[in-house]
Parts: sequence; structure tokens; C-alpha cells
Amino acid sequence: MKNILMATDGSEHGDKIADTVIQLAKSLDAHVSVLSVAEVPARSSLDMVALYRGKMEEETKGILERTKQYFAEKGLSVETIYKAGHPSSVICEVAEEGNYDMVVLGSRGLGKIKEMILGSVSNRVAHCVKKSVFIVK
Repeated sequence: MKNILMATDGSEHGDKIADTVIQLAKSLDAHVSVLSVAEVPARSSLDMVALYRGKMEEETKGILERTKQYFAEKGLSVETIYKAGHPSSVICEVAEEGNYDMVVLGSRGLGKIKEMILGSVSNRVAHCVKKSVFIVK
């Protein structure tokens, strides 16, 4: 295993995911790419989408920079990937298009009812990616 894709949304759980990926990368001597997706609203006016997208792009790039610094503090360099769209779809696309052996992401508790109706990003990714998926709880 030489290439790991880590997906992060910058939540508090992100450091736990990063620590898991750091351990994996060091033990496997693997390269790490960190992906963060700016979620774009499905329906809204063009002005709202443009305003929201700019804010989300700034926040998402900040998440990537903080994550990159966190890895550097632990002695690892990473490649960062910024994308916009629906998180599960983008993670699946990047995972399948890239030369990754494993995708690592966190689980997020939506509650049983919401998860049954909406599903979760980790659940969707686990079902669409044909490579190993490691979900950190």
C-alpha cells in the first residue's frame, strides 16, 4: 500500500482521522493526499451560490492548510486537493480517478432517522469506492 487518500471536513474529528492516517502512512511508508470538499448548495439563486461558494472555498482551503501543517508537525508532507461539489460524490470520483490504495474518512453521527433518510458521506463512499475504505469512528 503506497497511496492513501484522506477526506476531511475540518471537524473536531479531523485530528483523530489525521492521527490514524499518520500512523498508517508511517507504518506502511505511504504517500498521503488530503482531500476537502466545499459543499455547494443544490438549489439557490446564482448570487447566493456565488457568495456561498467563495466563503466555502476560503474555509475549505483553510482546512487543507491546517491539516497540511498538522501533518508537517508530525513529520509527514502531504499533497492537498481542493474540490467543490457534493462530498460523497467528489470523494468517490477522486478515489476512483487517483492511484489510491485506501480511502480514509470519518463517520459522523446524523442520528438514526436522518441517516436512514439521507445516508451518510462515509456510508455512500464505502459503497461507491472499489478500493479499501477505512472509516474512523
